[in-house]
Amino acid sequence: MAKTYFYKAKNQEGRLLTGTLLADTEKAVARHIQGQGCFVLQIKEQGSASELIGEFLGKWHMVKGKDIAVVCRQLSTMMDAGVPLVTCLSIIIDQTNNARIKTALQNVYKKVKEGEAFSLALAEHPGVFPVMMVKMVEAGEIGGVLDEVLGRLATHFEKEQKLNEKIKSAMLYPAVVMVMAVLSIIVIVTFVLPVFMTMFENMKVELPWPTRLLAAVSNLVEAQWPLLLLLGIITGGGGKLALNHTVIRKVWEQVVLFIPVVGQLVHKVAVARFCRILSTLLRGGVPIILALDVVKKVVDNLNMMECITNSQQKLQEGVSLTAALAASQVFRPMVIQMVAVGEESGTVDKMLGKIADYYESEIDETVTRLGGIIEPVVVGILGIVIGFIVSAVVLPLFDIMANVGAAM
Repeated sequence: MAKTYFYKAKNQEGRLLTGTLLADTEKAVARHIQGQGCFVLQIKEQGSASELIGEFLGKWHMVKGKDIAVVCRQLSTMMDAGVPLVTCLSIIIDQTNNARIKTALQNVYKKVKEGEAFSLALAEHPGVFPVMMVKMVEAGEIGGVLDEVLGRLATHFEKEQKLNEKIKSAMLYPAVVMVMAVLSIIVIVTFVLPVFMTMFENMKVELPWPTRLLAAVSNLVEAQWPLLLLLGIITGGGGKLALNHTVIRKVWEQVVLFIPVVGQLVHKVAVARFCRILSTLLRGGVPIILALDVVKKVVDNLNMMECITNSQQKLQEGVSLTAALAASQVFRPMVIQMVAVGEESGTVDKMLGKIADYYESEIDETVTRLGGIIEPVVVGILGIVIGFIVSAVVLPLFDIMANVGAAM
């Protein structure tokens, strides 16, 4: 039965051509395009309306590190037991619940079954499979140790997910307290306070400055809340867009580093991620220059990216990794010394793994300390704000009671 295929191709002049073609198989489409003297870039079967809707909705499914870790772990375990890759993919497709991963794996399964390399099939889905996974799988295919490489990838993603969860859980309680407190204050200022203000006006009580200030804020929020909401959205969106600018983002990252405890945490997380990813790539057989290029794409820190770029240039000039990292002034002496020992003994990957372990334990302590600092600060700020609101309401009541007592 003929099917509709979407294709992308280039003609001899280099012009991009796209369109659809009715054919029995992808190979028939490829033969037809090549017969026209064109080079095939992509051929994709167009599904039914329900399949297209499912694919569209699947794009909204988040792909988390733990999901990729599960896929890598399952592939590693089954391949180590001697199960062929195509069979492994078929089993995982049936088991996975994430629509986006399932769709991607179905395409990967199809490509691998047709004889395409596993790494190339993964590379066609950059939004699902990380670039470091693609490069390590490629190295594993070349070295014939794909099962071991997938096992290392699974361990890496599991550790990274665990680190992220620790940071999120430590920040969750202060964030929830702050949000609930802000909502409570908004309700008091918007709905409760106007009732007291009306009562004070009817009784012609002279209001103290805290009450007048709070009344002004209440009136502003009540009258201009759509404008204030829009202003908040614009400010938040503008700040996010500004951080996409390289110069502004670099300045922001430098400012964050000077914040007590927070700066230490940000630096340790960046170094731990650098060492963990580089260690995993080197153990997987990826060359150092290419490994650094992958790390540069994964690490979300401009200072670290610049350090990696400079290190790559120095390595290409024949400088050792130790000297290249030392010149960046991003890493502490302990890290440089351990990398030097690793280079002398030929165990750079293991040393980087130990550095990552050390920094991750340091991150645990820093996160705990940060949580202990944030909680009393949040409670103290809320106490001051709520105390101000209560005093602004109670002070006029005292005046009313005094006037009533004097009249009696």
